[in-house]
Amino acid sequence: MAYAEKVYKVRNGRKTSQFTWRCKYKAPPGHKPEWLTESGFPTKKVAEEWGAEQEAAIRAGAWIDPVKLAMPFGKWVEIWKTANRRRPRTQSSRAYLLDKLLLPEWEHKPLKDVNNVFTVQAWATRVSKPQGPHDPATVAQARSLLSSILSGAEDAGYIQTNKLFGRRILVGTDHTPDDEEEVWAQPDEVHAMYQRMGGIHGLMMAADCYLGLRWGELAGLHRDNCLLKREDRVDGRTLVRHVIRIDPKVGALHEDPIELDEEGLAAWHAAEDARLEMCRTKGWKATRKKTPKSRLEVYLGPPKNKYSAREVDVPEWLVKRLGDHIEAWPHEHPFSTPKGTWWLRGNFSSRHLRPAADGRDEIPRKRGYAGRVEWEPVLPGFTMRGARHTHDTWMKEDRVDRALRFATMGWVPKDIEGTYEHVTPEMRRHRLDCLTERWRRGRRSALRSVA
Repeated sequence: MAYAEKVYKVRNGRKTSQFTWRCKYKAPPGHKPEWLTESGFPTKKVAEEWGAEQEAAIRAGAWIDPVKLAMPFGKWVEIWKTANRRRPRTQSSRAYLLDKLLLPEWEHKPLKDVNNVFTVQAWATRVSKPQGPHDPATVAQARSLLSSILSGAEDAGYIQTNKLFGRRILVGTDHTPDDEEEVWAQPDEVHAMYQRMGGIHGLMMAADCYLGLRWGELAGLHRDNCLLKREDRVDGRTLVRHVIRIDPKVGALHEDPIELDEEGLAAWHAAEDARLEMCRTKGWKATRKKTPKSRLEVYLGPPKNKYSAREVDVPEWLVKRLGDHIEAWPHEHPFSTPKGTWWLRGNFSSRHLRPAADGRDEIPRKRGYAGRVEWEPVLPGFTMRGARHTHDTWMKEDRVDRALRFATMGWVPKDIEGTYEHVTPEMRRHRLDCLTERWRRGRRSALRSVA
């Protein structure tokens, strides 16, 4: 049974008449030491009541060892990471949030002190703009990661409950401004950008607006998964449609930053030394590049989730254009660069999409340069992610059934309706007819604007 004893304060090596109370209570069977203590109580009664609560928690199986509660957050993070392996890109994002936001604040503090809503709220407010250096959206991601880490500590028995779970912690203007919402396009805007970009680049952008694929699914698409023929029966007649297939194993292109280990850094320094030596040999001026922390690994892998491995019906206008392109294209992946290498999201956007959407300045013709004409803005801020937003917005506007919307976008049906609803051939025909009509509208509008 728990009991309390006095603990006298010591000043200048001498015991004073001032004291607090220390509680001693019986540890669980097999625990070393057999008796545990907790100091700093103002009265004997408070100390004994606290000890009784600990012994009651032990009998109920809800007791947490003080050694675990006192574990530094940084030490627990290392344990948590070994049990929560994710894709390299996810691991890299977590490493950034830990290194820049969480560990500088919590690394040496015990888990019991980190697991406090008020403390986390105060930290989030302090490090978020305009008071702090970090964007509120980044701080929100760090808060979410912190909650996941504390949930792991709860599951492992290091804390009793994760007090951050289910709590919404706002930081000032912790909302996405209206002008930062994803920009989506109308059919005439898609057609205008399609004409400006031309060739494979315009086809790639327009195809995504009419298919709704994720960037990795579009960039990693293989020709063997394009325009596969499917047949359905509608009202006793055969409906022939063509689909894009997202392979469950290699259906998406991934761009993952991989943290460089010692071997990787040594290889980078060796390559940089060779480059500098070559420059010196040729008499070129060169300076040493900054040592990178990671390298970008680009590879084909599974799509986002099991529902993302799907077939997407292709509208009539795109079947003809994509078929002609694949027939003339010498590479296995229809939406690769002209050299057959992967398009990276940033490269494609900066070189082709941004000028077509945002506009560009005129460059006069001069000797050795043909010049270029000025482009007025068509849809500033439009991105390839916006193309996916565009497709879902169109389906919603065209009243495409929810079952087909989810199947087309590769979303997870989490509710009971998603369990019982199914896609029918009539739903597919309705969607294809609406997309074909949108293409015709966009083309007519573009022709009128030129006239």
